[in-house]
Amino acid sequence: MGLERIWALEDFDAAHARAFWRSIRSILGRRAWRLHSIAPSLKAAGWESQSYGGVQDIPLDKIAGSVGPESKTTEFDPNFFPIDARLRDRWASVYEAMVASDVPPIDVYKVDDNYYVIDGHRRVSVARTLERPTIRARVINVRTRAPVPSETDAATKLQAAEYAAFLELTQLHRTRPESRLECSRLGRYDEIMSNIIGHRYFIQLEQHRDVSLQEAAASWYDNVYRPIAKAIRKHGVLERLSGWTETDIYVEVTKRWLALSQRGAPSGPDPAIDALLAENARPWWQRRRKIRLPP
Repeated sequence: MGLERIWALEDFDAAHARAFWRSIRSILGRRAWRLHSIAPSLKAAGWESQSYGGVQDIPLDKIAGSVGPESKTTEFDPNFFPIDARLRDRWASVYEAMVASDVPPIDVYKVDDNYYVIDGHRRVSVARTLERPTIRARVINVRTRAPVPSETDAATKLQAAEYAAFLELTQLHRTRPESRLECSRLGRYDEIMSNIIGHRYFIQLEQHRDVSLQEAAASWYDNVYRPIAKAIRKHGVLERLSGWTETDIYVEVTKRWLALSQRGAPSGPDPAIDALLAENARPWWQRRRKIRLPP
């Protein structure tokens, strides 16, 4: 047995042990301890288009996951350290090849700023063990309607699917590509769609013509959402409501705006934001689901 083979097997054992202890901590912390494929999440986010990006050296720390089959993903932890001891000889062979010479590029999808491995899981694992900064890859650029969720639980995939369906109807990802209307809770997009439909009704009354849902959505984004988002940022609401997204806050602000208006109280983005912040400043046991304003 050559020296390179000995080093390869020793490095596998070290990486395998590292994966084992990480898995123990992950199980205790109720976090994922195996590498999961994001293929279902890509589907939920709504596949829009793909293009060939050529062969590139990509940063290893930008490889965020896999789109490979389960037979590949279950061999590694989320950091591509090997968890299957049966992988030892094959992993060591890849190690020897990568130390001795260049190996074929891996295949990846690039989604936003992250890469997901199609083929080449063992090469990524070895490269990370060797602490290499980059790896050669054939890149396929993928665009989705909604952002691809980083988590793989059912609720997260449902949120991505809801957002993708919302974008399919409104086409905001095309008419307003800068928009990122991400919600942290299910059902929010139904409420936003109600806002858009109401906005569409008033445009049609004002302009005496039919207005498409896509046109109404673009107008709603420009004339309703953006001014409220500006007020949200002005008040620093995101910093004061941990775990909320800007779009979550938009939905809650519009609810309070309507409630204030119905009670004849001063209304608009600023009073509605004040009401939201006042409500969330109270201890949780003092909060009420419905807004109760003094007569």
